[in-house]
Amino acid sequence: MQKRIKIMPKEKSLYDENVLVDALVKYKNKLIVIAESVVHSHAQAEDIFHDAIVKACTMQTSCIHCPVGYACRMVYNLALDEARKRQHEKKNLMPMDGVDSVPAPCVNALDCIVMTEALNRVMTSLKDLPKRTHDAFIRHRIEGVPQKDIAEELGVSRTLVNFMIKDAHRYCEQSLKAA
Repeated sequence: MQKRIKIMPKEKSLYDENVLVDALVKYKNKLIVIAESVVHSHAQAEDIFHDAIVKACTMQTSCIHCPVGYACRMVYNLALDEARKRQHEKKNLMPMDGVDSVPAPCVNALDCIVMTEALNRVMTSLKDLPKRTHDAFIRHRIEGVPQKDIAEELGVSRTLVNFMIKDAHRYCEQSLKAA
């Protein structure tokens, strides 16, 4: 006597037939454990899981043959990337010896007044510069805009922008020395 296997219709996915998102949601707890084993933080493991969900939502999943395995590998790789990033930051951002003894830039009211006056002198001296030089200096040094973007905006070469910023810097230094 042969055993009959009844094939049930495939469950309708809640996520527009994205089998990877379905696998991630179904095995959420196990995937968080995988991530936590790498990063050693439950909160960070949950963040990694959420990153995996977001990434899966943007992926074409029609060619994934084993969504559960893919989900496990995806979460593991994201956790590994995060652990490596933290390790790199920890290695490169180690505290320097003696950094505790470096004085704060403004420790008392008199220092604050002196610093404020110096800043006012610099801002006043910048007004004496040509508008283009003034704008390039402010955009780069204060707003953090890359020199190449400033060059494109002004329609000049990057070299000219570099010289304008250097000239403005020298002019500010001279105005501070003169005072």
